Amino acid sequence: MLWLAALCAASGVGAASVLASPPTHAGRAPGRWCGGVRWRLMTLSDPDRNRVHLDRIPTSISNLDALKPPQTIGDGRTTGFQLVSWRMQTVVDRYRIASNGEIVLVLYDIPSGKYMDAYMPNPLCLGKRARDRSGMIAARNELMDHCPRPTTQWQLLGATVDVSGVGFWNPVHTTRGALPNGAELRPLTNLSIVTGCGIGTG
Repeated sequence: MLWLAALCAASGVGAASVLASPPTHAGRAPGRWCGGVRWRLMTLSDPDRNRVHLDRIPTSISNLDALKPPQTIGDGRTTGFQLVSWRMQTVVDRYRIASNGEIVLVLYDIPSGKYMDAYMPNPLCLGKRARDRSGMIAARNELMDHCPRPTTQWQLLGATVDVSGVGFWNPVHTTRGALPNGAELRPLTNLSIVTGCGIGTG
């Protein structure tokens, strides 16, 4: 730990910052390490990516909680929910960075008291096929530029955001903040901070 601190001090980088960061996978091509068998869906680089409507249809966490998931969740876009970019104004309750470099947001809907998960992909996972690559990177940069650096541990935030993301069904419902039906916004293609992280508080 002492040698790491000395090295970071010499380079102007904090040891805590380095330890909090997941592997960067620099030099590796996008692939399964980016999120498993569904990584193309998670990065909007799947074969049906051009069928997705990026019109940002208004919705809410409560509305998405009422959707019925498909009987079988595969690696394709089999429902209308997965073919739309959905938009909502909500609160980021907490967030963290995953081992594959995704930023995980737990969103909170004040009127209904419901939570859901949303994800911002690792830019290193956005290959040539990725649609709206600039939007996904800009959304991530908006969070990174204004809010505390995400770590591997959950951090409370409480910022109000305007977000848009593509519908995604997750067969795993054990992640903190997951809706019972597995509905998520993944990937997020837009994010604007309304209040919090130094914005809109004056």
